[in-house]
Amino acid sequence: MPSEISAILTGKRPPLDHDTKVLINMIFARFHHIYTHRFESAYRDETTLNQAKREWAMSLADTPAELIEYALERCKTEHAWPPTIAEFIKLLQPSPESIGLPATNAAYVEACRNAYQATGRQWSHLCVKMAALEVSYYSLKSEPEKLTRPLFEKAYLNLVKRIIDGETLEIEQPIALPEPNAYLSDELIAQLIAAGVAETKAPTLAYYMEKPKQSDVRSRYRERAQQELEQLGIEFNLPD
Repeated sequence: MPSEISAILTGKRPPLDHDTKVLINMIFARFHHIYTHRFESAYRDETTLNQAKREWAMSLADTPAELIEYALERCKTEHAWPPTIAEFIKLLQPSPESIGLPATNAAYVEACRNAYQATGRQWSHLCVKMAALEVSYYSLKSEPEKLTRPLFEKAYLNLVKRIIDGETLEIEQPIALPEPNAYLSDELIAQLIAAGVAETKAPTLAYYMEKPKQSDVRSRYRERAQQELEQLGIEFNLPD
């Protein structure tokens, strides 16, 4: 049995079901009322109209009626002429404003403004902040708009879609590093002195203990101190 794609390629398209036909007729009837003479100009004759209806039906099959209605309402304010299929499909996606979020342009302006604020950033919605973080504050304030705007819009609209899908957005909080333990530092100094390190040198070697555990800076200082111990000829394995 030939696939639907092969049937289309050979010109033998599958028949449209009754509900789809009713839906498409409704769409074009609404277009006629919304656009009046502009609709008539776009679809001058019956043949053109019927061919267009079939293309629309193939593209919008199985689309929920409520989404069609939503897109038709958006047509009134966003398209002065009857939309193309591609334009109409975009209208099926709820806009940020329709769910109470800032419009994409307003969100971008807000993100750029906050990117210049070192502290006290004010956000209209977490969605805007998360999109700004995804692009990065540095990029928003240093890269040209032609680069950052598309990145921001993509991130923002993806987040909007996640909200529409019912997801609760939240920013992952970084895991706090443990606080340094001053007692352990003093204890290590005593151990180093006992191992033969000069009293004036021991605090320097133990300094890494004052940095947060598991941090890169602590690891670097410890490695440097271990190398100095080896240069001094003292066998002592520094704790993490």
